[in-house]
Amino acid sequence: MNTEALDKCLELFRAVQNFEEEKIGPLADMDAELDQPFIEPFRRELGLNLLSKPAFQEKKDLIIFYLEEIDRCIIIDRSYNEIEPVNHETDGYIYPIWYNDQYETDDSGIAWVRAHILFARLFDVIQDYCNIYHIPFIEICKERNFILDTIDLSPTRDFEERSEDRKTVERIILERQPVAKPTEIDRPIIVQDYMDEVYEAIRDFFSTEDQINLRYMLVNNTDVESPVVFLDMGNRLADAFKQLYEANIIRGCQKKELESWISRNFAYVYRGEIRPFLPKYLNEIISTTKDKCKRPFLDVRFDKSQNKNILIKL
Repeated sequence: MNTEALDKCLELFRAVQNFEEEKIGPLADMDAELDQPFIEPFRRELGLNLLSKPAFQEKKDLIIFYLEEIDRCIIIDRSYNEIEPVNHETDGYIYPIWYNDQYETDDSGIAWVRAHILFARLFDVIQDYCNIYHIPFIEICKERNFILDTIDLSPTRDFEERSEDRKTVERIILERQPVAKPTEIDRPIIVQDYMDEVYEAIRDFFSTEDQINLRYMLVNNTDVESPVVFLDMGNRLADAFKQLYEANIIRGCQKKELESWISRNFAYVYRGEIRPFLPKYLNEIISTTKDKCKRPFLDVRFDKSQNKNILIKL
C-alpha cells in the first residue's frame, strides 16, 4: 500500500505541531497552493488504496487507519466554524482566512489556521470515499471520540440528500428497463495492458463518485450496484466501447453481451435527463455497420511502428 501522499501531509502537520518554522512554508505562506501538492495526491492515493481492498471490512479498516493517522499528528482544538473565509487587507497584505477571534496582524497563527483547513479538507476526501463505498464515517468517528466539530460535515450531509434523489433515478431506470441477472460469462474483459488507458480515456465523462465505481467495475470485472452516469450523449460512449471491442481490447464476450453489460451498468444524459441504455438503442450502434456517432471522443488506431493499437482522445 502506498502512503506517500498521506506521509507528506503528516510531516507537515507534525512540523506545525512542533513549531518547526523551517518546515511549515506551505502553510505559513498565504499564497502557497494546497490542492495540487497535498489534497489531490491524497485523493488519488486513497482512492487507489481502497480499490486494492476487495472486501468491505478491508476498506473500512483502511479508512480508520487514515483517520487515526491524521488525527494523531496534530491537535485541532478549534471548531471548523470558527474559521472565517474573509478577505481583509492589512499593511498591504491580504489575509483570506483566520479564526474569528484572531487579530488581523497575527502572523504567528496563520500556519495553524491553514493547517486546520488542510486537516478539514483531507477529511472532506475521506468522507467522499466513505459515501462512495457506504462506509459509516460519522459512526467511525464517534467510536474513536474524534471531535466532529473540527471538520466540515457537508460532504456527508450533501451525500445523504443526493442519495435520495439518486434512488428516485435508479427506480425510474429499473422501471423502464427490467434487468436480468447476469451470468459469469457475459461480462466484457478489458485487456490488462490497456486498462489504465481505457479508464483515463473515459473517466472525465463521469462524476467523481462514479469515477471510482467505474474503475472498480473495470478492474474487478464486476457489475456496479447502480448504473454510473455518462455525462454526455449515450451514442458517444457506445461508440467508444464498440471501437474497443473491434480492436480486441475488450474480449470475453459477444457484441450482444457487450450491449447487455452496458445497459446494466451505465446510464447517460440527454437534454438534462438521465436515461437508461435500452437494448435496441445499443444494438443499432454496436451490432450494425451504421455510423451512429458524429462526435466520437475516442479513436482507436493500429500503429504499425509499435505493432499495437493506440487510444487517441479527440
